[in-house]
This record gives sequence, structure tokens and C-alpha cells, in this order.
Amino acid sequence: MKSYLTIRNSIKLFHRIKNLVSQFLDPDFSAFKKFEFKAVPTDQLNDLRKLRYVRDLKLAESGFINTALKEQLALLKSKDQLFQKDRNITPIGRISIHENENKLMKLLLGYHRVENRTYISFTHVNNCPVWRNYSISLLKERVQHLYPSRSDHLFMKHRYFQRDVDHLDMQTKNRLLHLFNETLRNIYSYNRHLQNGIQTLVPPGDKLPKFSKTLPIQVEQGLEGLFVPATLGKNVVVLVPYLKVANEKNRLYLSVGEFRTLLGQKSITVLAETKYGVSLGIHGNRLYLKATDSVGGIDVLKQWTLLDDFLESKNAPKRLKYWVVKNLIEKKDFLIDVDKIPLRQTNDTLLLKKHYGSGKTYFALSKNGKKPELKEYRPIVNLKSKHPEYYHSYREYMNHTNPLEPLGTKKKRQIKISI
Repeated sequence: MKSYLTIRNSIKLFHRIKNLVSQFLDPDFSAFKKFEFKAVPTDQLNDLRKLRYVRDLKLAESGFINTALKEQLALLKSKDQLFQKDRNITPIGRISIHENENKLMKLLLGYHRVENRTYISFTHVNNCPVWRNYSISLLKERVQHLYPSRSDHLFMKHRYFQRDVDHLDMQTKNRLLHLFNETLRNIYSYNRHLQNGIQTLVPPGDKLPKFSKTLPIQVEQGLEGLFVPATLGKNVVVLVPYLKVANEKNRLYLSVGEFRTLLGQKSITVLAETKYGVSLGIHGNRLYLKATDSVGGIDVLKQWTLLDDFLESKNAPKRLKYWVVKNLIEKKDFLIDVDKIPLRQTNDTLLLKKHYGSGKTYFALSKNGKKPELKEYRPIVNLKSKHPEYYHSYREYMNHTNPLEPLGTKKKRQIKISI
């Protein structure tokens, strides 16, 4: 007992001397002791420095402090460490994942210049990010478990903090930009519900289809081809990359006419070019018409137009309507692609088309990649007599599954339409 009292007395003496010195060296300590120490409840102090003043004064009084004060000191010390770390980290950008208006996750990326290390944060304490070492495995763990509750898809929003990283050297800026873009692509690949969020492209009618400004559309193949419609104006359409930081080089600025053409190209499968100056396309189970590039003067079919709308249009030439009804609808006089057969030891390709009305097969040769005109197609029964050197390749190809069969050929064979 005496030893315990001796220790407490030693602690009291030490802190009395320490506090006496602090009164001369630290004006804030003197002011706190005089005006706040007894007036302000300890549990209301959120300043680590003032709480340390309380600790020193209480130790000078009694030689010990209670558990509540120790816990409060430990909590504020942890917060102070967070704040100090945050002050040394440059924020790179923010990424969030949403379902409709509900934000499921938000993360921040940061860079510590002294440590030359990148950090990631998923949570905040008192509006301060809790930074952790950047890790692909940590990112994957957090992202792949996100699920929508009211739909089958999620979407991302992101913002790159260009002004914050501008003071860094060029090599570091390029590295951080690459890291941010790579993080976007990784997040997208880790969660299938994000991949379900691509908007379906439909052929344009009299008015442009309505698109969400948060969900992407597939403009080109691959992840690089995902864009978000940032602006859908009366005269201009602006598309920005979905999985990349947008800049003047990668934004797409399109006129409304160019955007309509893009929608037609991406949503409509070309079924056939006809000798009557129009192409046939299909979307779902509906037929579309469009003037071929080589034919002018058909203004009404500059863009893909639904067959029913064309026939009901008052602006369409009656003679063109007659050709369409007589030859395409009644006679089904057009050829559809069937196969492409590479010819050995040459750069030539044997192209096969089937007449939709009669079911007969026709062929033509594509030499050095040059597309033959429709008038060059001949009945397949003439292949052996006109090109005996290619007939063996044709028979061999048709009797065996050829690994060189082009992608999409089988799909076109399976198209069934009713005219």
C-alpha cells in the first residue's frame, strides 16, 4: 500500500512540475487551466490537445485518471492519426456504384507522394477518409458482393480530381490516370450486375429514343466502346467514355443525324442488299429499309425506316412503294448471306447467298477482299463448270465443319421472317 501511494505521489509531483513549466512555455495551457478546466465537462472535449491538458492536470491532482478519460484519449488519438494521414494524401478520384437513386458503395483513391504509394478508402470518420493500402484483392472483395434489390443491374459514376493531381510531376500524373482507368475496368469486370446495365439500342423513329444519362450504351466492341449519353440535344449528341476519364480526345460529338445513323448500324442486322436500290434490315421480328450508298435521290430512306412506316408515308415515291411491295414482299426477290468460304493458297473468298423466294443458292468471288456486286452472283450449279479449281473446296467445306466459318454466319442462317 505504501509503495502504491509512493508511486501516486511521484506521479503527482512529476506532473505538478511539468504543468508549472507548461504555464510559462505554453500560453494555451495557462488559459485552459484558468477558464476551461473546471468549467467544461471532459466528455464534451473533442480537442486532443485540450484533453491532454486535462490528463496532466488530473494527474497532478490525484496521480491517476479514470477509464473514461483513457478511452476518450485513445479515440481522439486514433482520429488525429487519421487526419494526419489524410493531410499527406492527394485525392485522385471518386467512384460510386448505384442502383437507381440508391448509392451502394463509394470509394476514394489517393496518392501519398512521400511514400510513393496509392491508397483506397471505403469509409469515413468525421468526414475524413479511412485510408488503406490499394489492393486489387481488397477491391474485388468489396465490389463482387454488391447486389441490386429492385432490378437486375447496377451502374457506376466516377469523377477524376484533375486539379488535385495537377501539381504532381507528369510521370506520376500519367501513372495515376492509368490506375484510375484500370480501377474502373476492374470494378466493371468484377460485378455481373454492372455488366447487365448496358442500355439496349433500338432503331430511331421520328424521334430519338429516350436514353438514361447514367447507363452506358455499346457504341463499339469491347470495354473501350462503352459510352454514356451525356448530352442529347436537338442538334448535338455528346457521348463520354464509361470506363475512362473523359477528355476532349475521347468524347464523341455527333450531330443528331450521325447519332441516328449510329443507332441504325448498331441495332439493325443487315439482311440483304437488293438490286432495287434499297437494303433490308431486321431488328427483332420487324423489317427495315434503307437506301444503299450507291443510290441517290431516295431521301425518304436516308436512314433505316420501318417497313410499315415507309408504306404508310405520304412522302415516299409511289413507284418505289410498288417495287418494294411487288418484288420484295410478294416475290421475296433478294439474296441473303449464307457462307464465306476461304479458298486455299489464294486471297480469294467464295461468297454464298440464298435467294429468299426460291431458296436457290448463288455464288460470287471476292478477290483480294474486294466486295462483288449483286449482278456478279451466279447459280451455284454453274460453279463446277465455270470454276472447277474452286469446286473441290466448296464440296469439302459443305461436307465438314470448317473452323474458319465467320462469326455470325450461323445466326444469319437462322433468321426467320414473315413478309
